[in-house]
Amino acid sequence: MKKRTKIILQAIAMILLFLSIYTCSNKQSPESDITIAENNSYITSPPLPHLDIAYQKFSIDPAIPNTLRSSSGAVLNIPANAFLDVNGDLVNTHVELAFREFYHPLEFYLAGVPMTYNDNGEEKVFESAGMVELNASADGHELFVNPAQIISVDLISWSKSPEFNLYDLDQATGLWVDQGKDSISVSEKAAELEQLPPIPAMPKVATPYSFKIKDDTNNFPEIDIYERVLFDPVNPSKCGVSNATEMRINLLDSGIFEVISIIDAFGKYQESRCLCYLAFEQGEDYDSALEIYQAKYASLLSEREALADDINLQWDEYQDILDQHRKAQIKSLSGKEKIIRTLSMNKFGFVNCDYPLSYPQGGLLTPYFVDEEQNPITLNEVVLVEQNTNALFRYTSTIKYNPDNENVMWGLTPDNKLAYFKKEDFDLLSKSSKKQTVTMHISEKELLSYEDIMKVLF
Repeated sequence: MKKRTKIILQAIAMILLFLSIYTCSNKQSPESDITIAENNSYITSPPLPHLDIAYQKFSIDPAIPNTLRSSSGAVLNIPANAFLDVNGDLVNTHVELAFREFYHPLEFYLAGVPMTYNDNGEEKVFESAGMVELNASADGHELFVNPAQIISVDLISWSKSPEFNLYDLDQATGLWVDQGKDSISVSEKAAELEQLPPIPAMPKVATPYSFKIKDDTNNFPEIDIYERVLFDPVNPSKCGVSNATEMRINLLDSGIFEVISIIDAFGKYQESRCLCYLAFEQGEDYDSALEIYQAKYASLLSEREALADDINLQWDEYQDILDQHRKAQIKSLSGKEKIIRTLSMNKFGFVNCDYPLSYPQGGLLTPYFVDEEQNPITLNEVVLVEQNTNALFRYTSTIKYNPDNENVMWGLTPDNKLAYFKKEDFDLLSKSSKKQTVTMHISEKELLSYEDIMKVLF
């Protein structure tokens, strides 16, 4: 009996232990299988950790809307109450954000971001039209997206193609998950400046075409206020103002005046209209009018100037990024249009606007790597980039490339020196797919920055 009791007690203990383990393993908070870290080393694998793409930090009050601008021109649109804690409750203490953006294959490389995608069983590589990573924490604890108040990021892009989709990086599996479409806006600088709030036209100095209006009949006292001013036609060839039985003056929204002369006599009725600026004789009259104008519209002029400065600043930032792309010969960009793609943050981490590409075709290379002294070398992290393709192709054995394109290939020696192979080197390759010697150039310069690598490769 005692033996049986002991067995029953052991069984009960095992059942309780099982239930305890089951309960703990299934007690999950929102996305509890995701661990947010500033450096997602379990997903990304930076080949040179000291050159990983840096985060930009922000500290915000989550109870109010926030609009943040990154140093590279991205805009984070954060509504109020956009953050949840581990229990699914709204966060009301200060939130710390870590944000970074990626525009170039070298940035994908240095961050070690996985860029492959399984497209119906075929492995493809993402060509990116814009990628960001955003993480959030409060009091040292990770936060989660509030699905009722989605954060969006306006990201500068090189492409306005609608073929790109949004993908979230699943931080548990390292796989990209299709999230549908982003939104695209395209603008030109001149058009943006034209959308600034209109201001009334400034007083003009009188020209030979300027004219005065006088009421000799004393029947229209409302035009007496224009006794000391002149009207200067916007287009003199289209003005037919002359002596009339009645004059009307309308101030239009643009600050331009419409002068209407009416002849209504002896059964004849005729209207002539003329769009005019307000004009003054050079000297005291003009100086006084200009002073009144500036005082009256000071706040409007100041607001308009600030908005114009902001537009010019954003275009300067856009041009800086385009210059980087041009220098690297990744995209042929005119710079006349500014393309903004808006990415929705369904979860914190990586969001990428991509199009899945097949690997390059036309050339197969099975390399036997040597240095310029023909000493055999082993390379890690071998990658290839094509001109006009914003993608990074990673290889571990046979290298696929397009002989008709401009290619650059690189990898790292065991002591982390940069070994590279450029367009002129590809031109010397045999068209055979058999194993062949590939002479790599080794950069002896210590790689201290992104710019150091960019100068060597591009």
